[in-house]
This record gives sequence, C-alpha cells and structure tokens, in this order.
Amino acid sequence: GPARHTSSAPLCGLIKLRKKRRRSFSVPRRRRTTEASGWASLPTDVVHLVTSRLLADDVVDYIVFRAVCSGWRSCTSDARDPTLCKPDLWPRGWVALCDGDGVRPDDAGEISFFHTRTARRLRVRLPELRRHRIVGFTQGLIILLNKRTAAVRVLHPFTRVVVDLPSLVPVFHDAVRNRNSLLDMNAAVCSASSAATSIAVVAWFPWTRVV
Repeated sequence: GPARHTSSAPLCGLIKLRKKRRRSFSVPRRRRTTEASGWASLPTDVVHLVTSRLLADDVVDYIVFRAVCSGWRSCTSDARDPTLCKPDLWPRGWVALCDGDGVRPDDAGEISFFHTRTARRLRVRLPELRRHRIVGFTQGLIILLNKRTAAVRVLHPFTRVVVDLPSLVPVFHDAVRNRNSLLDMNAAVCSASSAATSIAVVAWFPWTRVV
C-alpha cells in the first residue's frame, strides 16, 4: 500500500509539470505564427524590391526567399528556367569541390559547392549525374556527357533544370577519331542571346583542332 502511494506522488508531479510546459510553449508558437503571417503580407512592391536585389547577387538566395511562403512565390517568377537562357538565373560565385574521399561526383550522385564571397558551402544531391561524366563548369552550370550515347547535357545544380543537347557521336566519327580526346574533352556554356531558345555549348578536344 505505502509503496504504491509513494510512487504515484512523483508521477502526479511529473504530469503537472508537463502540462505547465505545454502551456508555456503555446504562447511563443502563436507569436511566431503571427510574425510569419506578418512577413507573408508584405506589399508586392517591397517583395519585388527584395527579390531584385537578391537576383543581382545570387539565385540561390532568391530560391530560398521564394520557399518561405506561398504568398511570396505567387508574386515572383519561378527560378526554374527550362531553357537556361537567362544568365541572371545562373548560380554566381559557386565553385564545385572535389570530395576528399576520392569518390567521383558522377558516381556519388552529389556535389559540394563553395561560395567564394560568403564562404557558404552546400552539398547538393543530383540524381541527374548518373550515367554521365562531368566535362565542364561554366557560371555555376554543369556540363555533362552521357557515357553511353555521348549526348551533351547542361544541368543547373540548384534548380535541377536540364537541357539535353545532341550527341557528339557524328562529330567524333567525322573529325576527332581519337577516343582519348573524347575522354579528355572540355566544354563551356556560351552566353545566350536574348532571341535564343536554348543555350549553346562549345566543346574542344585535346590533341586535335576540332571545336
């Protein structure tokens, strides 16, 4: 009898303590909700002013800003440009880092990026790297070569927009004819004109004069 009574007293105190904690935490949650709703109701012109400054710096901060609430997404343009023709939506200041464990990024399916101005580091999972070899980086865009078809692909690492370009097989058979040149090729994205419907990629091959 006494043993049961002794064990129930601390339990009652624990229950009361937990109830008090629940009540004490409920007020900050309401405050945070009110504060968040206040930010979500910013005037559209203020939102546009903020996003214009973010885009002038880097598209990654613009993507993060749009992810805050549906109201900000509804009054701003999507960062996913299916043509990759808009340089203001390209990542700026980001450098791809090699993994210290020696794992190739295309095999690992992810790449670590370092921002040269802010020292920010992001590790991005990219399933689009599978079955591709990385042959170049331009303004934050990744240029890939399909290991089986030799088709060129341009990937935006933060929006994961992909632009697939024709295969290099005809060029390889007609002009290059050197397998080592294909394995060691390099590529870069050209700046697109305002009238272009897609970006262009320049590829060059070692030990040849083919571009």
